[in-house]
Amino acid sequence: MKKILYSFLMGVVALGFNACIDIDNFDEPAASVHGRLIDTTTGENYMTDQGDVHIRIWEKSYSTNPTPQDLAVKMDGSYNREKLFAGTYDMLPYDGSWWPCDTTFDVPIGNTNHAEKDFKVTPYLKIKDFKAELIHNEKTEMDTIVFSGRLFAPITRNLPQVLEIRPFLSINQYCGASNHLDYYYSNDYRINVRQDWSRLGDMETGEGAKTYTIKCPVKKGYTYWCRMGANVRDTNQKFNYSEIVKIEVPQN
Repeated sequence: MKKILYSFLMGVVALGFNACIDIDNFDEPAASVHGRLIDTTTGENYMTDQGDVHIRIWEKSYSTNPTPQDLAVKMDGSYNREKLFAGTYDMLPYDGSWWPCDTTFDVPIGNTNHAEKDFKVTPYLKIKDFKAELIHNEKTEMDTIVFSGRLFAPITRNLPQVLEIRPFLSINQYCGASNHLDYYYSNDYRINVRQDWSRLGDMETGEGAKTYTIKCPVKKGYTYWCRMGANVRDTNQKFNYSEIVKIEVPQN
């Protein structure tokens, strides 16, 4: 009798457990979107650092107050995201060093096509005439890379205060505020500007009045990827960058 009662109770428990299991009938996310950030001053891709800026998206198909998601932008200004749910999204270039952008509403992203969406951004600053030149010294264990460049402001009116100019050095092709050698991020190698544009350049043309120079000692026998960056006093304080220059330092 006890065995019968025990078997009956175990059967009831098993049925109750199965009743608590919800069956997931949703298909796996299969939609995707790609595109690029376009620099309005050049018509080319916006130069950034790997993982430094994002595209923020909100899926509006199923909620009026959705949780935002961030799509990482690559160093070359492009982005690509797979495994999204098909639907309608609001999209916004997010947390970069550019003038505020408007949100793009109701972007359709479906399962049957690889949606493409580009965004135009206007950087706060540009670095013109950038150079990274190696000075070789046979008598010491260190050589020197000399960074130089001047600033250009595409829009001068209401430009936030320019904060600083920094060199960025890396031992791989990823180079910028998110990927750099920490040694050169110290205050010893930065130019502390902290001035309004009216004291730095022409308010009409946006051309900077000064060429900035920074010298960085480097080890012999190494290869460095180098660029220069400048930022302004906005919420993010991210950097606008020069192009990247590869420098091979000879062993002897």
